[in-house]
Amino acid sequence: MPDRRQSLLDAALQLVGEGGLDAVTIAALTKRSGMSNGSIYHHFGSRAGVFAQLYADSYGRCVAAMLPALQAGSAEEGVRGLTLSYLDWVMANPSRARFLYAAPDHADPAAKMAEFAPVLAWFLDRMASGELRTVPPWALEPVAMGPAHESVRRFLLGVFDLALAREIVADAVWAVLKP
Repeated sequence: MPDRRQSLLDAALQLVGEGGLDAVTIAALTKRSGMSNGSIYHHFGSRAGVFAQLYADSYGRCVAAMLPALQAGSAEEGVRGLTLSYLDWVMANPSRARFLYAAPDHADPAAKMAEFAPVLAWFLDRMASGELRTVPPWALEPVAMGPAHESVRRFLLGVFDLALAREIVADAVWAVLKP
């Protein structure tokens, strides 16, 4: 039953938003969701299973929000569009973004790479054609998206106005990748 699974994930996300990862216990999930321990174990196997599925779900939504930017005409429009889409998703989904930053050890690396594959392919194609500076794939996220990630971290801490800075951040990411 996808509805029951989603209800449990929604309950976990609410608990994370209220008290961090430690707030998500099986007892708290049963109380918040109104479901039994058995339902939680049936659908996810464990607390770690809840986190793994919540991570996959949140990461998938984030990447899906970015994919339309891949249709941009120029490399600059694409890079800026990907960055702005990411920042806009974070502002619209702060609880999910906070979870992604707080729980990276719950990611399935292979699933994450598969989800990100269209974005990575877009970058690699533009690097190969000379439209973007060549950056090794392993360095793409920390080097190119560093300004975005640091801005998001500060936004999630409540000390940075991401809405005001989004264009500046997109400019910074483009500055790193322009040929």
